[in-house]
Amino acid sequence: MERRDYLIHQIQEMGAFLARLILRLQKKEHQPSAHLKAVSAELENELSLRLDDVLFLEDQAFSDVLEEKLLSDANLVQFAWLLEQLGDVALQDEIFLRRQMYYHKALVLLEYVEQKSQNYSMERQQKIADIRMKLAD
Repeated sequence: MERRDYLIHQIQEMGAFLARLILRLQKKEHQPSAHLKAVSAELENELSLRLDDVLFLEDQAFSDVLEEKLLSDANLVQFAWLLEQLGDVALQDEIFLRRQMYYHKALVLLEYVEQKSQNYSMERQQKIADIRMKLAD
């Protein structure tokens, strides 16, 4: 019972951490490069992951690493949303390839959750379609 409670607590803590990162990205007062630096620093501190290292992993390794760190499908979906937001921010400040990498990795995570989840989600399906459209642009 203690182990289950600990795991639930860890999942909730990770969800709260991702929510804080998402809120930071939504604030409009900072420059895009400041957003990226802040998110990168937070990820490195909290998860011991460097954003650049994770982006360059092969898709399966990327999914495996993040599933191990984020612990739940809901957290993986939050992280995918975070990557999509970084891609949107990169529209103004970074090269095309970097933006495509953010979108691609967000799509990889959402499709990974879609395959392994027992629950159908219209919202997740819509997000997958939206990201595919962004990748096609």
